[in-house]
Amino acid sequence: MTSGDGGGGMTPDSDDEAALLRPLAFAEGAGLPLALWAVLARALSGHPWTAQDVSAFRDRAGELLAETRTPEGAAYRLRAGGDRSDERQAQQAITNALLVEVPRDGDGGHRDWPAAAPYIVDHLAAHAAAAGVLDEVLEDAEYLVHATPRGLLRALNIPGSTEGRVRRSVYRASVHVHATASLSERRDVLAIDAARHGETGLARELSRGRPWRPRWATGTMIHPALRFTRTGLGVDAAACTVIDGRPHAVTGCYDSSVRVWDLVDGTERLVITEDDGVYALDCAEIDGRPHVVTGTCSGGVRVWDLDTGAERFTLEGHKGWIRAVGCTVIDGRPHAVTAGEDRLVRLWDLVDGSERARMPGHTDEVRAVAFAEVAGRPVAVTGGCDDTVRVWDLEDGVERAVLTGHTSAVYSVACTVIDGVPHAVTGGGGECAVRVWCLTDGSERAALGGNTSWTSVVSCVDLDGRPHVLTAGADCTVRVWDLTEDAERAVLTGHQGHVDVLACTEVDGRPYAVSGGHSASPRVWDLGDAVPFAVRGGHTGTVRAVGTVDIDGRPHAVTGGDTTVRVWDLADGAERHTLSHGHRVEALACTTVDGGPYAAVGGCCGAARVWDLAAGTGLRDLPGPDHRVETVAWADVKGRPHVVTSDQDRTVRVWDPDEDVERPLLTDRTRSAVRAMESVSVDGRPHLLTGSDDAALRLWRLTGKGRRVTATVHTGHHWVRALAGTVLDGRPHALTAGGSDTAVQVWDLTDGTLRSTLQGHPSGVLAVACATWNDRTDAITSDGSGAVHVWDLAPARLREKVALPARAQCVTAAGQALVIGMGDDVVVLDRDR
Repeated sequence: MTSGDGGGGMTPDSDDEAALLRPLAFAEGAGLPLALWAVLARALSGHPWTAQDVSAFRDRAGELLAETRTPEGAAYRLRAGGDRSDERQAQQAITNALLVEVPRDGDGGHRDWPAAAPYIVDHLAAHAAAAGVLDEVLEDAEYLVHATPRGLLRALNIPGSTEGRVRRSVYRASVHVHATASLSERRDVLAIDAARHGETGLARELSRGRPWRPRWATGTMIHPALRFTRTGLGVDAAACTVIDGRPHAVTGCYDSSVRVWDLVDGTERLVITEDDGVYALDCAEIDGRPHVVTGTCSGGVRVWDLDTGAERFTLEGHKGWIRAVGCTVIDGRPHAVTAGEDRLVRLWDLVDGSERARMPGHTDEVRAVAFAEVAGRPVAVTGGCDDTVRVWDLEDGVERAVLTGHTSAVYSVACTVIDGVPHAVTGGGGECAVRVWCLTDGSERAALGGNTSWTSVVSCVDLDGRPHVLTAGADCTVRVWDLTEDAERAVLTGHQGHVDVLACTEVDGRPYAVSGGHSASPRVWDLGDAVPFAVRGGHTGTVRAVGTVDIDGRPHAVTGGDTTVRVWDLADGAERHTLSHGHRVEALACTTVDGGPYAAVGGCCGAARVWDLAAGTGLRDLPGPDHRVETVAWADVKGRPHVVTSDQDRTVRVWDPDEDVERPLLTDRTRSAVRAMESVSVDGRPHLLTGSDDAALRLWRLTGKGRRVTATVHTGHHWVRALAGTVLDGRPHALTAGGSDTAVQVWDLTDGTLRSTLQGHPSGVLAVACATWNDRTDAITSDGSGAVHVWDLAPARLREKVALPARAQCVTAAGQALVIGMGDDVVVLDRDR
């Protein structure tokens, strides 16, 4: 090194120039700010470079540098590639240096991530992943909160250590929420997701400083194979392709949009607008460029360039809904097979758009197509609403076989090779099992019967060199089957709607799947992480009702979802009982009768029952018509608790649980269906409070003769979805939530006046409950945005807001805790004292 011209700087020789340029070869994003450039130059070279040295060098080497203005100032990269030798070792040094630059707080000596340079928050994960030490960085729970989600998600897709797998899964579980969440919201969501993974210690760390922290949660909706979810988007068709060397998904939707998005981080590349809803599509390479062939519900078939979004041409001839599109290569040229409502299967040359063959044979709508090679000839395998699977020779357009055996419409077809023999896997809309067919002789090889409802889609993929099939449908799961052994290997959970779409591909050499549906946001799965996973217990369907009660002197939560009622020890989440209700649970209410804990449960198909929660046995059935039981409650009748049920037939029935009779004690027909009920005391006398489809609150007297409804309040809601009763200033009050309303109304039941309105929910309120803590009455509300709000009712003021990974359908209070039904999971939150 030689001295400069009196300015205190140094003039670098050629070795010094290389050392100063080397950090820029590893720069991420827009580039390195000047201060960190100097830090990394010292870390990589061992020389004591200063910011002044780097600044002077920058002024002389401008032609080698690309400068970008960012909100934080200038950032620098190399115009051309630089020296990235010994990359793993260099990235380790860069990671260590960046971590040293994160200040420490004065209390516990923890890293103060809010004070870290933006480049570190944005790009530390990329450097740590390249160095193979990302999982060590993730041990700092605060980093999970403060890291930029997009950068961390990209880095998480680089395989890490076995020890870091859980924290990666915790972050990925709700990464779609993290991208737009505030720091406090991200902290809440991460803490709950940690509890769902059984990581209660991590949950405590993450919820530091928040008003509520997770005590425990079930985790049936999480799976480590999940990479991310694209929310706010329903899909009706999907395929995968490669664009600019990166894997992408192409999805079609009923809203006429075709979306192209990156499978690594979920960023959207392109949106194509069709002239109608897109329900079928597939991708092909034409003239070396990626294209998509789309089919719409009005019969249009078009070919689009995925680089530019331009339409290449239209394939004309179909009439009616296009339900099946598939692309293949014949004689070295890309082709498409299309079919749908007009029952014709058509083959198109995608180079010139000409129709090569027209194949009649199906006697009803064609719903699916896949491709195989049989006896050295390319074939298409189609399935349709005529309950058949048909095999077509694509060289001469002749039907080669009709495979029968399905008892309902065939919605999906996929093809693979098992033990060297071509096979097709098919799923029917009215059947739980999928069928495996040998395409050589047309025989049925196996029926895979693990799905608990009808199967709408199948997709084949190789895992570890063995053929597998993914199946999905109305049970909201994606199941992975080994086709060599006809054995189920994994169940991917988390969707909250029917799964109608599956597509498989590879990302960095690992097998991936995209799943979704008309009412299920698309999810991306790494199938390499699908199999080795121990499923945690809990509901396998939406938790629709929650309650609390003491059993043997200990508080318990009681939850209803799928077809079961589950009883949980509130302290530690241990499951005490699983009670099989037999039908989907719609409502439940808990009480204590003569010191014993009981639950009244209502379900679909008119199923209502009283359960002894201590013994875990059914006490008695409550017979009624074959109508869904909308809601249940316990009400005081002559000093003893009675069960009240409200059915879809607009009838309120009152039952004495001590008498095993076929008829209710009281029956009253209502003007409109009752959606919510609660027992209240007005003027010192017990009443039943109901909320109905006609938006009215009604007070019912359940004893004596004469008029049962003693008061009616017209709320102004479109309809009453939920209600809760409480006491304010010594007077009975009711809280009501209605339809898709974003406000909760607070009513004085003594005179029927509106006391206040709880406003500020960003979406419709789904559930409401009340609790009294420290002589203060609070309201707890949940809305469609995935948040729980806690309100001080006296001044009608929002006290706290807790972000959830998914929206909560039901909530109740238990002492200083909240019990929440969130999708299929149960979450218990403690107030942070």
